[in-house]
Amino acid sequence: MANVRIDQNGIPKGPVYETLPPAAHRTNVTAVDSSDPAGTTGAIDAAGFQDCRFDIIITGTGFTSLEVAVLFWNSRQSKWFTGASRLFTTTGQHALSAEARGAIVYLKVVAFSGTSFTLNADYVLS
Repeated sequence: MANVRIDQNGIPKGPVYETLPPAAHRTNVTAVDSSDPAGTTGAIDAAGFQDCRFDIIITGTGFTSLEVAVLFWNSRQSKWFTGASRLFTTTGQHALSAEARGAIVYLKVVAFSGTSFTLNADYVLS
């Protein structure tokens, strides 16, 4: 059985979760995405991983709210499908976890209310 820890009695303890180090996904985003990406360039390939955690830093002036959504790529249809979304009502550091199940994913800025914002997002696959 691959990737399973064995205790001192030879009993499987549970799966081993490997994580990749954080990597940049979106940097210095200052506007709402007017449409889905044209393809998968700049997206995250989560092949072989269960989860994708986005570490998001939001700064802004006159900030009221910012909404993001996780997009999932359907290779048969060559289209993005919107998954869960989250509304942030404060600036600062936030984490958003998505069950990627090996998919190609992308973090889209859906809506913003306020004067200005900057979003930076790293991702960690596990």
